[in-house]
Amino acid sequence: MEELQELRHRHDAMPDPAPESVERARARLNAHMRRPRTRRVRPVWGLSLAGGAAAALLAVAVTVFPQTAPEKKETPLARPSTTVTELRIRPVANAADLAGNAAVLAAGEPVWTAESEQWGYVKTANAQTRVDGGEWLRGAPEVTNTREMWRRLNDKAFAAMEEGKLKIYKGSEFEVTYPYLLALPTDPGQLLARVYETVDAENARNRESIRQRVLERAKVTGKTPEETERAVKESLTPFTSQDRDRWAFQLIAMGMGDAALPARLRAAMYGAMARIPGVRYEAKSSDLLKRQGITLYHVLDGYLRDEIFVNPKTYEYLGYRTVVVKDHQDPMTPYAKGEIHHWSALVTAGVVDEAGQRP
Repeated sequence: MEELQELRHRHDAMPDPAPESVERARARLNAHMRRPRTRRVRPVWGLSLAGGAAAALLAVAVTVFPQTAPEKKETPLARPSTTVTELRIRPVANAADLAGNAAVLAAGEPVWTAESEQWGYVKTANAQTRVDGGEWLRGAPEVTNTREMWRRLNDKAFAAMEEGKLKIYKGSEFEVTYPYLLALPTDPGQLLARVYETVDAENARNRESIRQRVLERAKVTGKTPEETERAVKESLTPFTSQDRDRWAFQLIAMGMGDAALPARLRAAMYGAMARIPGVRYEAKSSDLLKRQGITLYHVLDGYLRDEIFVNPKTYEYLGYRTVVVKDHQDPMTPYAKGEIHHWSALVTAGVVDEAGQRP
């Protein structure tokens, strides 16, 4: 069944559809969304990342079929091609289908033309999940804070509203920078490979930093070489494949949550997430702002679920949440089922010319 996914990926790599084809597809998609229909379950095609449970979850999907069409006079921006990509509507059954829909709709969006000196504007809502080490949030939050942030697309400055006044700062406070994000490939497989490279490099830096701190403490306390070696091994806990996959999922999610991004890049991020082992799709969800959505999620060791919310019609990113789904005793911190450790929603995002402007 993997050949079916390979076929889809090759279709995704074909030249962009003509604008007329995209408009016709959008019209069919909108009509399909409004038309009452009987839902049918269709099987998941054996994806290692999708899981059998997702087969009963339905939304809207797109399957791409090439169809020969008469040649048309090309505009200066058109790519030479003798085919037009025709779009067909199909139900979504898994994460790959969600990513495919997003890619098709993104193909009709304007080309990204933002300059490095412009500013990315992001307005977010964030739930208060814990106060001063007290109990974690469970259920709907009592306190939600709204934040507006501007970032130079070269990440050389950022700005925020503080006590009603705009304050601009030099540098960047973000782990996932705009130059990193905007340099990512728009091919999902290549994007995921780049993300894994970043995760591996960060893990190596972290482990080396821990190792150096242990060695310094051992030297100060006069430990023997054998004691020092044992202390280093105890401090460097194993970095499992699930840890690696979770870091990759979180890195992509952070990039979507803190930045204004081109639609094609966002669609590629969904596609990369869909290829991460253990990532699943859920057809119905409600985000922090009570907007109805669909979800991609990853569960670490069966107890900690990271999830992103996606608009089921436009495929825009809506928000992110981390929730404990099973009791777990960590050596440092216990986790109790139902705790919400992070919950945020993207309200508005766009590119503006100056800090303080809103799209």
